[in-house]
Amino acid sequence: MTTATLGQRIFASWYPGFMSRVERAGQADLRRAQLCRASGRTLEIGAGDGLSISHYPDGLDELVLLEPNPALRARLTARADTVAGPVTVVDGDAHRLDFPAASFDTVTASLVFCSVRDPARALREVHRVLRPGGRFLFHEHVRGTGLRAGVQDVLTPLQRRLADGCHANRDFESLLAAADFAVEDIAHTRMPTMMPTIVPLVVGTARRR
Repeated sequence: MTTATLGQRIFASWYPGFMSRVERAGQADLRRAQLCRASGRTLEIGAGDGLSISHYPDGLDELVLLEPNPALRARLTARADTVAGPVTVVDGDAHRLDFPAASFDTVTASLVFCSVRDPARALREVHRVLRPGGRFLFHEHVRGTGLRAGVQDVLTPLQRRLADGCHANRDFESLLAAADFAVEDIAHTRMPTMMPTIVPLVVGTARRR
């Protein structure tokens, strides 16, 4: 098992509490609407401390929760142990998913692609492990427009240091459009928080071609 870096430990010390407040303010409803469409064998990348677990539907063949931050993974494991059904918690890297090709019916990501080093490569890995016709359910904060985009550009270097690599100004929509997915639906909405850099959200579904 890897040891958490200082940055990972700092992030794990404040992020769960922050997100719990955001969840209570309405984020949980967005998460639930995203994850209710999961089916079959499902992989969540960047599962954090497990806020998504309760929103998955009953009857999944298996839920695999991948979390690279050891400090968060310990909390995730404790939460997963309270859930009925086949749930597995694993370490891993979104750039090199340690699963065979076409081995999942669903892959989910919630507020993850802001922080991966190479999001295009991570999307290729999501595509690889999905079965043909499988669904990618995404829920990501994205680059805004106008003044907000400028604020994100200015604050991203600081946010990367405080939030374990989070890029406030990452254009996830363009990255997804360039990947080999068929986007079925995408909704533009807002995260219920006063933090201006992460307010714009997209929630949607794409299929592996």
